[in-house]
This record gives sequence, structure tokens and C-alpha cells, in this order.
Amino acid sequence: MAERIFDKRNVILLKINEDDLNTFLVDMDIDDYGNPKYRLEDFTKAISNTIPEYVFAQYENPDIPQNDIVEKLREAAHCIYKIKDFQLMKEWCVDKDLKAYNELKKSSTAKRGEFGELLLHLILREFKQTIPLISKVYFKDSSGVPAHGFDAVHVSPNEKILWLGESKLYEDSKQGIKELVKDLDNHVNTDYLNDQFVLIKKNLDNNSIPCRDEWIDIITNSNKLGDKLSIINIPMLCTYTHDIYNKFADMNDPAAVAYHELNVRELKDFFDRQNKLPLRDKVNIILMLFPVNDKNELVVNLHKRLWHMQNI
Repeated sequence: MAERIFDKRNVILLKINEDDLNTFLVDMDIDDYGNPKYRLEDFTKAISNTIPEYVFAQYENPDIPQNDIVEKLREAAHCIYKIKDFQLMKEWCVDKDLKAYNELKKSSTAKRGEFGELLLHLILREFKQTIPLISKVYFKDSSGVPAHGFDAVHVSPNEKILWLGESKLYEDSKQGIKELVKDLDNHVNTDYLNDQFVLIKKNLDNNSIPCRDEWIDIITNSNKLGDKLSIINIPMLCTYTHDIYNKFADMNDPAAVAYHELNVRELKDFFDRQNKLPLRDKVNIILMLFPVNDKNELVVNLHKRLWHMQNI
């Protein structure tokens, strides 16, 4: 595998790598007293490192002057916090502002979960060697809501595959999977994919990635549903709270591996039973399962890191 771009410390472990199932774990370490330590700081740092690219969809830009890097980080964090529900979530999770919590409960978009999208972006870049095709944050509407559609729009340049990803970040794994299946039902059909291809092409017109013109041509010429499905992979990431990190000190311990496999195989069976998509045999769906120590702990730490990034 190529050198990691964002996860420099290799904190994310790929445990199962099959055509329709990928699973991941956070690596463990020890603290100064020799006790097992969940690598939360390294994990949140790896996710946060993706933010400028996630916001601007500039997967490589060696021309950014060194003295502009800090400003670029600040601008990227500021763009995310322009999303109203994201700002409210920070006020509730970090500041414990009850008013923000009550406002979130009334919001129809509060469960979008941009951090889940960041993690999906990271996994696709690190383990699938994709590049982002468009930025959903940068192309947001006047109310500060990101462009509607898939949570990730990436491409594999060599294979000419379009990755249209979905992500969920839940405490309960099965609830997250149910929500992924709902997205699958709503998004894999002629009308929705046609709309997405129009949106992608529109955003590509304002994009400077090296393969832009080629992808405009591919998307423009994909008129039939069968043509679209033949160039699409749909990674579906469910990140959820799990107790494996409390039970084992080493994620490579055979007992930990067996415990993880039992969990994810059960969830894959659950996903397959839930998935009634008529086109499921015509599209390449990859279920990605990522248990974490505590979903809420992860969200709070990411908000803190992002908030500091905005104010550096």
C-alpha cells in the first residue's frame, strides 16, 4: 500500500478487506504507566487532517505557499462551522448549551453527521487510493447547507470508477445500518442518479482537478441507468460505539480479531437482510464497518480540535 496521506501514524487498522465488506479498528497503545490506551488523539488528528481537502476538494496543491497553510486550515474549519447544525452541535456537545440542544431537536438536518463524512473521506483516500471529485461543503446553498446528495464523491483515476459514498455515525450499529439502507433505497434509482450527475457536472465546471475534462465527458455520456451503475462503487460506512476496546489491549490479539469478526459478520448479515434494493445485484455496494470506543467521545474531541483549528 502507498504511504498514508492523512493517517501518518497508522492508527487505523484494516481488518477485513473483501469485495463487499471492509472493516476497521483503531489501534491501541500503552500510557506512561503501561496501561492499555485507546489512541483517540491520533485518531481525531488523522480525521482532522482531511478537513482542508474535504472542504476544497483539492487533493494535491503543492503550490500553496508555506505562509498560507495556516490561513488555509483556518478557512477550511470556518467553512464547516458556517453550517448551522454543525455550529449548534458544537455548542451542545462541547459547551453543553441546552438552547442549542433544543434547536437541534427541531432541525430536519441535524443528523447529517459531517464527521462521519470526514471519516469516509479519510478511509477512501487511505485505503482505496481515490481522489475527491467535488466538495459538498464548498458548493453549499445560501442557507449554509451542503449540496444535497451522496456524502462522498470520489474517483479512482486509473480504473475510472466513481465512488458515491454514504456514512452514518451512531451509538447503535444496527440503527446506523438501517439508516444506510434507507439512503440506499432513496439514492440508487434513475431520477436520483440523474440529478447527482447533473450536480457533479455543474461542480466540475468550477473545479481544477487534473482529470476534470475526462470526468465531465464520462458523466455527460452516461445516459442509461446501466451505464451509470457500471462505473459506480457505493461505499457505505457505519461508525458505531463498541466494547472491543474495553475488552482487549491489542487489536491484533487473535481473541480480539475473533471478537471483532463475530461482531461485523453479524452486522453484515443484518445489512443483507435489510437491503431489499431491486438493483442490489447491479451495483457494487461495499459495507464499511468501523467500531469506535465511544461515538459521543469522538464527536466531542473532533469538535474541540476543529474549533481550535478555526481560531489558530
